[in-house]
Amino acid sequence: MSAGKGLYILVNANAKRGGRRIAVQIARALPGATVRLTRTIKEVEGWLRSIKDPRCILSAGGDGSAVALLNALDRVIPKDQPFPTIGALPLGTGNAWSHALGARKLNDCIRALANTDGRLPTKRYSLFECDGTLTFFGGCGWDAQVLDDYRQQVEASPSSRLAKSVWGYLSAMALRTAPKTFLYGRPHVIVENLGNEVYTITQSGKLLKMEGVKRGTILYDGMASVAGAATCPEFGYGFRAYPFAERLLGFMNVRVYDQAATTAILEIPKLWRGEHPLEGMTDWFATEVRMTFSRPMPLQIGGEAVGSRLTVEFKTSPRQVDAVDWRMMS
Repeated sequence: MSAGKGLYILVNANAKRGGRRIAVQIARALPGATVRLTRTIKEVEGWLRSIKDPRCILSAGGDGSAVALLNALDRVIPKDQPFPTIGALPLGTGNAWSHALGARKLNDCIRALANTDGRLPTKRYSLFECDGTLTFFGGCGWDAQVLDDYRQQVEASPSSRLAKSVWGYLSAMALRTAPKTFLYGRPHVIVENLGNEVYTITQSGKLLKMEGVKRGTILYDGMASVAGAATCPEFGYGFRAYPFAERLLGFMNVRVYDQAATTAILEIPKLWRGEHPLEGMTDWFATEVRMTFSRPMPLQIGGEAVGSRLTVEFKTSPRQVDAVDWRMMS
């Protein structure tokens, strides 16, 4: 069996290191694989409709590319049929989902695929809808603002390797996002449960079912710096923004962080490592919530800034995905 037989690899032509050169590199390393370079969602959907009995469909790009693939599959595959095995190859900026699945370098992943015959090892992931988009993380507040500020910083210094690194991300946070926070302050948010049972997490890290919680219960009513949800623990560059996201399959980890900008900057190392407990941090595990803000807030979905919203709904999807677990690959 050729190394790439049954593998269908989607290469984002717009990714950080995308383009024809990367597509050719992958095709040479995985003879038998079908590699497609795409620029638009219509191209992706048309390509997916042509695929028969895939061993695995892989996205070579960043988190935005992975989210685009998941949503294209959701439109192409009937709701009563499961997704095929999905893989995420790190080719973008943050690569949160691929890193959470154990991927580190693109070449290492390609070698692992070339050395693995038959069924690929996978990990089951829950997905959820945020503002109607299927994803594995999304939220409002500093996270979305930092992404937008980071993008603007990279565009202002397109040739700077530092601007595109984790240090560029931190500098965007400290020099662009924090000053805006000082100027506008933190918004008020109401987090309303729209599902059934809800769990929280104790200071010792144990899951605890919340008693008396039902549809319409207000889980949170207060100020917030960041408010969002995830089933993926990372937020790019190893930032463990949702360290408990994988704890309860079928639920999303809903999180609110409420601290002043000065405190948050001082706590960046703790936030980055996903330390728990942390003052001002509150976690729930829910199937559906609505967040209503006191003013329109920037929203990011899968690491892509999508504008501002006053109200955002998060709802777990019946769709779950078996994603390639790179840690289990040789």
